[in-house]
Amino acid sequence: MPVSFTDYLAAKFALDERSLNPEVRGAFLEALRGLAEIRCLDAGAGTGATLRRLLHHGLERPLSVTALDRDPSLLAVAQAENARRPPSSRPVEIRFVAQELKDHRPAHPYNVIVAHAFLDIVPLGPALRRFAGWLEPGGYLHATLNYDGGTVFTERYEDAAFESRLLDYYNQTMESRLVDGEATGGAWCGRRLLSLLPEFGFVVLAHGASDWDIAPSGGRYCDDDATCLAALLEMICAEGRRSPLFHPRELDRWHAERQSRVAQGTLAMRVHNTDILARYAPRGASGTAR
Repeated sequence: MPVSFTDYLAAKFALDERSLNPEVRGAFLEALRGLAEIRCLDAGAGTGATLRRLLHHGLERPLSVTALDRDPSLLAVAQAENARRPPSSRPVEIRFVAQELKDHRPAHPYNVIVAHAFLDIVPLGPALRRFAGWLEPGGYLHATLNYDGGTVFTERYEDAAFESRLLDYYNQTMESRLVDGEATGGAWCGRRLLSLLPEFGFVVLAHGASDWDIAPSGGRYCDDDATCLAALLEMICAEGRRSPLFHPRELDRWHAERQSRVAQGTLAMRVHNTDILARYAPRGASGTAR
């Protein structure tokens, strides 16, 4: 059975947790410790993965989070998960907002914006312009798992040229994706983000790789990695089916072979991502995040 998007998001939580860059994450936590209170926008909140991390960082600061996502069904999962969490000793306020990023109008400035595996699917320049408008000077942007153009399988496929063309095309679909007539962060979102941040008043404080490294050990996968692999194979194959460049029988053969290797516990995959922590420091502004 195909893996639903909601199940895929749930399955990859542990994989993401293992993959987040430790230096960038450490710098982010240190930044949060310097705030008297945390007023956070979780952009592209989905089922609440980043919200869960914020709630379990062990910080005692008052926390206010706006969980923003265009898909109300995903936010419903996040809301149900949040309702099951035990009471907190610190003030915590969570708002779930089903809305497009472009339509969001904050009631107050944020001092933290988090965007997890999100900026590759939205127009990058407009998103950064909005973030700059919503952050107070000295506020932080923590952008994690920004896809950066690398998807490889370590087990050779019998028709290596076919697989190479398919994976190249998979990246090209991200590059050609338009939202409201504008290109998104795309297949090289990580490096584009590093280049663009200074143009919008951000200073990069830390960045580093957050690669997914899905590799079985003794025929077994960690956590829910097998589900992640199955979902990713379906996504890649689905993109191929939308193109006249690939014959359906070739795609069926590739998909069946790769899925059989997942079932056998022999398929390994690496996906290159980049994590970034930046501080909003527009010219002429003074003060720090409060």
